[in-house]
Amino acid sequence: MPEIIGPAAARDRLRARLRELRESRGLAPAEVGQRLNWSASTIDEVESGLLPLPPLEVDALLGVYEVSGPEAERLLLLAQVAWSRPWWALHGLTDEYQDYVAYEAEATRISIYEPLVVPGPLQTPRYARAATAVILGRPEDDPVVVARVRVRAERRSRIAARPDVQFLAIVDEIVLRRVIGGPELMTEQLGHLASAAENGKVTLVVMPTSEGGHPGLGGIFELLEFGNDPSLTTVLLESTIRDQIVRGIHVHDVYRPILDSLLATGLRGADAVALVRRIQGEIGS
Repeated sequence: MPEIIGPAAARDRLRARLRELRESRGLAPAEVGQRLNWSASTIDEVESGLLPLPPLEVDALLGVYEVSGPEAERLLLLAQVAWSRPWWALHGLTDEYQDYVAYEAEATRISIYEPLVVPGPLQTPRYARAATAVILGRPEDDPVVVARVRVRAERRSRIAARPDVQFLAIVDEIVLRRVIGGPELMTEQLGHLASAAENGKVTLVVMPTSEGGHPGLGGIFELLEFGNDPSLTTVLLESTIRDQIVRGIHVHDVYRPILDSLLATGLRGADAVALVRRIQGEIGS
């Protein structure tokens, strides 16, 4: 395999190729399942990404499709990567959130719009604990809260370690003024946010309250883009009840114009940092 990819991309490429192979052989899911003593629904779940297969079972499928040589080796390597257990699987998170973190680890551009709290990868540990506990209505030492905070810390460190990724964070001004965890904790968080923007670790955009409405008011979203392929664009829509992931070119067509509009109208660069520092001073005084 000529490039290094993670489990999420490997899974997507593998399932897509397995579907192509089955269809090119003129086989129905029920026929493949019968040859392997599997159900037709198992084949459907494999091809839709709902059911990952260990390499040994992928090898059995390749036998049915009469695939051998270099392509079989490539697909079995994809199967090994897809079957591997990544770091985020250790934290007991929802399947949707785990999938999102997997895609995020491979994205070339990460854009987050947050009208409520500081974006997860930019949260300090103390702010993350306080904000997550309040949002979930649980104590700060609750296992679910602890798991989310640990994943945010890991996401933060891994994004920072990738010089190739573009990281854009857009927040409403109210996010900066909403004091979570007390004034001392909030001033620490705002200082961290300003420093990250000053150091070039993130492109920070602030939507001033004085400007009124804007297209981002439709809700929180985290958008992932992968090079120049809009068909892979992925959005995470978070809520208290569940997290939802949507992928495809239609996601790009909906959310890319929203991002462009926010970038065109919000405060950026030194203006954004100046506002963060000013509010930090107001809260800390």
